[in-house]
Amino acid sequence: MPAVKLTASEIGMLWIQYVQNTMTIQFLRYFDETVEDEEIKSVVQYAERFSSTVIEDIERIFKEEELLVPDGFNEKDVNMEAPKLFSDGFIVMFLGNMGKAGVLAYGASLSASSREDVRQFFSRCVTETTELFNRAVDVGLEKGIHVRPPQIDVQKEIEYVGGKKYLSPFQKRSLNTIEISHLFENIKTNMLGEAICAAFAQTSTSKEIVAYMKKGENISSKHIQSFSHVLNVSEIHPPMGSNSLVTNSTTQTFSDRLIVFLMSVLSTTGQGNYSAASTASMRYDLVLTYQRLSVEVALYAKDGLDLMIKHGWLEEPPQAPDRNELITHSSN
Repeated sequence: MPAVKLTASEIGMLWIQYVQNTMTIQFLRYFDETVEDEEIKSVVQYAERFSSTVIEDIERIFKEEELLVPDGFNEKDVNMEAPKLFSDGFIVMFLGNMGKAGVLAYGASLSASSREDVRQFFSRCVTETTELFNRAVDVGLEKGIHVRPPQIDVQKEIEYVGGKKYLSPFQKRSLNTIEISHLFENIKTNMLGEAICAAFAQTSTSKEIVAYMKKGENISSKHIQSFSHVLNVSEIHPPMGSNSLVTNSTTQTFSDRLIVFLMSVLSTTGQGNYSAASTASMRYDLVLTYQRLSVEVALYAKDGLDLMIKHGWLEEPPQAPDRNELITHSSN
């Protein structure tokens, strides 16, 4: 066992990655069972092997450090006998988003780590999720289901901003390429969220969870419309949604605990995306739009947190000792 103990940051990052990978692998196991295209199946299996390795490595580190291994999620959280719920096109989108989110999450975990073995672990994770993203994009392009960002004509000479009019929310200039990129990607992630919410709403047996998922579907739909409108005004075509991402299956496929936890993860990711987009955008109307919609996502995430607490589904991350409680206990 390494002589240097894990830092609080390292424990926290390893903990959340363990829990999230035990959730993700339930989807991947189900995808492996239901995917029809063999080339997409190979990407699913690559992701499945990667998540399994992450789970095993973190479990080993925790046991070596004599830390409690989180419960996370397991085979009880997925019905492997359920009919096909997601199309192969959705699975490619899911894998691509998993790779993209993984590069960011593992990169952040790496930057917060100090111990050599932990840095090496997260470095491998960054490499593997980059490979996953590339494989998902490649197979998506080959199958004609990967949505490319738009191509535009740009000025031939370097220009500098001539005044505050460039930032104005009232005299709106055409979008720059950075703003287009964020709008486009946020539409795509909301399309994925909309499909996930629709699938969970039609398969959950709990009226409470169904209502929560329908609310999430409506939020995603509204955000897609908002971002698409901005692109349309600049005569840029937004990515088109598809009603074929989810099948007509109504059989419960995933546990309510798992699907609410996933919505929590997606909401957190969405807030991060909106924050990055707000910071990168140089038109004040876009900044205000991202900030306003981010509040809506935060409130939705809180509703999910309340649901998890209500039903006893929320596993506590490792935390520092409460010194006041220790002092009180020792004095009794």
